[in-house]
This record gives sequence, C-alpha cells and structure tokens, in this order.
Amino acid sequence: MVHRIEIRPCGASFDCAPDESLLQGAARCGLHLFSNCQRGECGTCKVKIRSGQIKLAPFMLSALSMAEIDADYTLACRSFPRSDVVIAAELVGRIEPGHYERLPD
Repeated sequence: MVHRIEIRPCGASFDCAPDESLLQGAARCGLHLFSNCQRGECGTCKVKIRSGQIKLAPFMLSALSMAEIDADYTLACRSFPRSDVVIAAELVGRIEPGHYERLPD
C-alpha cells in the first residue's frame, strides 16, 4: 500500500511506499528536500509532521532531539510513512508539473 505525502506550504504531493523514506520518495518524484548525509546523522532534512503517522528508523540524537520529536519534528531520511502524511518543509529548487506522481497500486 502506498501513502500520499503532501508538502506544505508549497502544496506539492507524491506517493511513497512504506519501505521508502520520505526523502527517497520526494527525490524519486523530482522534489528535493534539503538533505546532506541521508543517514540520520546531520539533521539537515528535518521536517515537521503536520498530520499522519511515520516510522522513525534509528538516528543520532545530535541530529534530532527528544524535544524536537515531542514537537512533531522528524528526519525525512529516516521517516517511513505508515499513513498519508502532511509535512511542513522547504524544497530546493522549483516545482515542475511532473512533481505530483502516483505509484501504481
């Protein structure tokens, strides 16, 4: 089952499989979130979860504190969707019409 991910405030959205991180799903559709290490060590890909459920894979506490987790922040590189999700994040570059891709069911 795939989950719909919406990025606010820009309104771009994409489908993301449960075994694909939010960062990977966005990149596959040509949407580029800020990122660096892609291993949960730097914190560059930090986003705020507005709604929905994610599974957070292991990460370094220097990249994301417990206080940030309590405030609904997560690391896009270590977050895997468990439902449709809305995140608050900035994109690198501009949005093209093809950025609203859906995966086959």
